[in-house]
Amino acid sequence: MNKIRSHMEEIKEIINMGRRLDELTCEVYIQFAKRDDFDPALTALWSDMAEWKKDHLKLWKKLAESFVYQNIFKKTNEDLKTIIRQMRNMQSELIEFLRRLRKKTITQNEAVSQTILNEYCVISDIFLEIFYTHGKTPEDKASGFVRACGVHLERMAVTLKPYMRLNPLYAVLLKSIVEFKYKYDFLETTYGKKRKAAG
Repeated sequence: MNKIRSHMEEIKEIINMGRRLDELTCEVYIQFAKRDDFDPALTALWSDMAEWKKDHLKLWKKLAESFVYQNIFKKTNEDLKTIIRQMRNMQSELIEFLRRLRKKTITQNEAVSQTILNEYCVISDIFLEIFYTHGKTPEDKASGFVRACGVHLERMAVTLKPYMRLNPLYAVLLKSIVEFKYKYDFLETTYGKKRKAAG
């Protein structure tokens, strides 16, 4: 218990950074969706992803108020600090990308690649654990939120496939989806069973 308490400062920062990253990615997708020089299939995807990010922002607000970290994946303080450093780098890169995007210097290919980079952090087991365990009771349907993340990632992979030929990021996305499913199954067979037993 003391170890979990010692992680809470880092977890609070991760939650705050996660909210900020989703604010930035939401704005990026809104800007993508407005581009009339991008393919309609892509702008439709980005419009939906912007709405999805708005739902994320509502969840981050709840997490900031009441989340209790379980540390199912056995993270150390150094692991969490590394994640925070990575998130700070992502934030800096997103701010610069958004600056260029507002000047309309971003190509469709760049937008497609950036979409995968934006969502890569969703695959991180720390985010899956935070999203999955935030509910206080089995009726909170926390696992449903994680499943929705998986659905969005799979739809993204299908929509982006025609635009990702020879782009190594597509292979990264497919591998990430497999890892996502593996980690989700792990959560269901560990924490999920505990939730049901507690209920």
